[in-house]
Amino acid sequence: MGKGSKRKQQQFLKDLKSFEPILIAESHKYHIPGLEAEDIQQEVRLRLWIKYPTFLKEKSSFRTWANKVMKNCIKNMMRDANRECRKPLNRAISLDDIILNSEYNCTQF
Repeated sequence: MGKGSKRKQQQFLKDLKSFEPILIAESHKYHIPGLEAEDIQQEVRLRLWIKYPTFLKEKSSFRTWANKVMKNCIKNMMRDANRECRKPLNRAISLDDIILNSEYNCTQF
């Protein structure tokens, strides 16, 4: 790891530390099925680190930039969780197969 990337990593950690209270507060506002607030925080931290090379301090503060990344990340997590909830549990079995092959077939009564 070169000096530049070590410096960049240290700056990121410093910026993240100042943003941490906002991240914690925001993560507790959302309920995403299957995820705890800590899961949301970890995903946002990872996303911030991945996106950090795109951060331009000349255009905005870290807080403003991180807030936008965080909101987009949470929105994507909510969308993905919503999509996951709508998937059938087992696509291999149709309702018709269950009814036709059931020993409790309603047509017998």
